[in-house]
Amino acid sequence: MNNNLSTPFKLTSLALCILLTACGGGSSSSNDVTPEPTPTPTPTPTAPTQGEIIGPHSTGSVSAPEFVYYDLDAKAVVELTEEQAKTDTVWDVAFKRSGVYLNQHSDNTVTAYATGNNSDFFDADGKAIAASFIAATAESELSDYLAIKTSDVPTDETKFVADVTSNIIDGFYDYNSTTHVVTAADTKYFIANSDDAFTKFRATSITTAGRGIGQITLQTAYQSSSDAAFAAEQELVIDAALTCSGDVTHVYIDFDTNQEVTMADAWDVSLPCAADKTGADFSINIADDAQAIHDFDNNYDAVDPTAVAYYGFKSDIYSVKAFDNTPWYQYGVNGGHSLWSQFDVYLIKTATKTHKMQITGYYDADGVSGNISFRADEVNENAGETGA
Repeated sequence: MNNNLSTPFKLTSLALCILLTACGGGSSSSNDVTPEPTPTPTPTPTAPTQGEIIGPHSTGSVSAPEFVYYDLDAKAVVELTEEQAKTDTVWDVAFKRSGVYLNQHSDNTVTAYATGNNSDFFDADGKAIAASFIAATAESELSDYLAIKTSDVPTDETKFVADVTSNIIDGFYDYNSTTHVVTAADTKYFIANSDDAFTKFRATSITTAGRGIGQITLQTAYQSSSDAAFAAEQELVIDAALTCSGDVTHVYIDFDTNQEVTMADAWDVSLPCAADKTGADFSINIADDAQAIHDFDNNYDAVDPTAVAYYGFKSDIYSVKAFDNTPWYQYGVNGGHSLWSQFDVYLIKTATKTHKMQITGYYDADGVSGNISFRADEVNENAGETGA
């Protein structure tokens, strides 16, 4: 019994000795060295990948088109309503169906320049070569995109074009910057399409008052829906200095009756009153449900109501897009109704940087239109690399 009781006692003493040694007991603990952690190596930065395809991003349908707003710096879609986008400075490029839009905000006025790298897609007469368009793919045109570098950016800033917003009735007067005299531009005709009728008009006389128009004389020629041509011109004298007083904010004109009317009446064009109420401001606006075109060369004796869509009538405030002059696509090169990318490389200049962009597709995997795919990267000193 004594031996059996001594065994656990000996084991307990041994365990206690080991425990004391492990906890640093004894004089040998001062010689122990804690190992230093192995430093983690800093990864070598790799060149940014260029030429990756972004999208497709849906821009809605023909009946319900939608904007997609894109920030080139962040390489990300900016979720905005159309109203929010008007005052937003973050987005640079927007897409809506086949249209490409550039931000026009004063703090981020974006401009574009087409490099014309795709000249081999067209013959000597500028006609599209169908075989070139049909054979081209995003992969086959990648090398042209990657080749664009800083030295390809024009130093002539005038080559970069912005989207320009204008008033369709701009140009009805001339201003002499030397004499500061305003005169009517009586050779510049405008045609308004309003209330199922057309009116061709021009300003023939302007008398200034203070900082505004005191009196303006218009010559108007009316074409009703049943008329085959414009009638003879009639004179319409508007005394804006008399009308613009008190709480009145606009001068309203009805072409059907060829006279000045009030806001409560049916009207076709208006002149906002000048801030000092001495007369009207130097602008003419058409009604929200009306449109107009320029006829500065006096070419039209009539408007064909059945062909109105082909005259180019525009709303009061309209934009001429930079991409309208150098579109990214060709239509129906194979005889069908598809849009084919020209794979042109565009330089997009923002307030701080210059990017390159190439639109690579308009259809998703199921062939649904309005699905934009593109490449976009900041332009560097060296030609881009795929990062492979």
